[in-house]
Amino acid sequence: MIENTGMVLPAVLECHQYTVKSDMPGTFLSYVIKHKSALIDSVKLLPKDEATKEVELALTFMQHYMNLEDDGLLDEPQAKHRVLIDRRKSLFEILLDLHSAMRATCVGFSLYFYGDNPIAGDFINLLLQFQGFAASDEQLTVTSEISLALAYCTMVVFESSDLESASDRLALAWSTNCAPWTIRNVLIQESVKDEFVELVRSKLKPFTESQKRFLQGPLERGINAANQLGAQLVQSASDESPTKPTLAFVPGVQFLLPQGSPLKATMSAAIVVLDVFRTAKEAVALVNRNHGGSVSLWTEDLSLTFEVAYGLRCGTVWVNSYAELNPECPYTFRAQDFTYGSEYAICEKKVKTVFAPTASTPVNDTETSRKAIQSLGTYEPDARLYRSHTVLVKQGVHYEIIKLRADLELYGLRLAIVDNFWNSYVPLDEKDRRQVLDTVHNQRKVICIPFGVTFAN
Repeated sequence: MIENTGMVLPAVLECHQYTVKSDMPGTFLSYVIKHKSALIDSVKLLPKDEATKEVELALTFMQHYMNLEDDGLLDEPQAKHRVLIDRRKSLFEILLDLHSAMRATCVGFSLYFYGDNPIAGDFINLLLQFQGFAASDEQLTVTSEISLALAYCTMVVFESSDLESASDRLALAWSTNCAPWTIRNVLIQESVKDEFVELVRSKLKPFTESQKRFLQGPLERGINAANQLGAQLVQSASDESPTKPTLAFVPGVQFLLPQGSPLKATMSAAIVVLDVFRTAKEAVALVNRNHGGSVSLWTEDLSLTFEVAYGLRCGTVWVNSYAELNPECPYTFRAQDFTYGSEYAICEKKVKTVFAPTASTPVNDTETSRKAIQSLGTYEPDARLYRSHTVLVKQGVHYEIIKLRADLELYGLRLAIVDNFWNSYVPLDEKDRRQVLDTVHNQRKVICIPFGVTFAN
């Protein structure tokens, strides 16, 4: 599902110039650490504990980015780079989009923020007080919408799962409301639907006061929309507040975000949508038809785990777990968007950019993208394997990173390949060229399985 920016068009974007300086007193990471409390306090609407979690998690990824060895791709001193960042993203995404772009250059870039988000406005302004940024007279006039895919996690519960553990997790779904891995869609195997729903209902806890303030409006609109669609609501009978955790069986709907919400593209829906499936094949088809970028898969059947995990067309799969995030792994949470984590995220920021439609270049058509990709050089895929695996074990979690072919026809819809790339960057050896080609021609998928998970076979 793709959302528009909410901007009045044409929109004039103000520029901030980022310049790499050798005499800078500190790094952007040290700046964020020093001003962490002020940054969290600057966040509007979002409960403070949720803002804190996102910022602290982003800091672990930023620290990893700082520890990465240089990839050998050096930009020319006169290179003109442009970075666009969507304000509607989560705090986690905004921080890492900005920091990975900074780590991808040794020169600097022109920075433009776009989109509307009452949550992150002051947060972004405080980030821009870092000494590497300076206001610029440059402007960028955008003539049409820049799309952004909604991001949320789909939970898939099989009859072979530990229903107690899965229901524990789902009952806490509202502890995260703006992160791109927020659980807002649940598919339950039909044979355990009633048992699972009653378990979840019994575990729903009242919202905190800050959650009520944040979710009241979206929840009211969501319930109205659900009722119009004939939904069956699931709520705690003991919670007398009108603003309380709500799930809904909505026929034929996988994600419920009513029209007219002022936070339409900056947060997930306030209601968790439930649906049922009969077979694994049907579950995979339902998820692939319309998912939010990540899946939390619950089953104790090992063969079923990998049958489903490999069949899902999403970038992140957690098995009997949720939001296991390791900065050494490349996660994606939105369709046609950037990666978070690993050296892949840094190289990607060199060669891919958010396409900005302007009067001189209103569209980035397929032919333009094809020429930009061809200018990078000839990519020779490994014909022996259609997927390449890397296994990482970290702090009791098994991470399997799978490399799959990217759909080159999608470049230009939102992300575009940088024109004349080799006029801006100089590789130190042939390995650096291959890394660029790999970044463009392949995509990553991460499957996470914590140790201690029990499988029936």
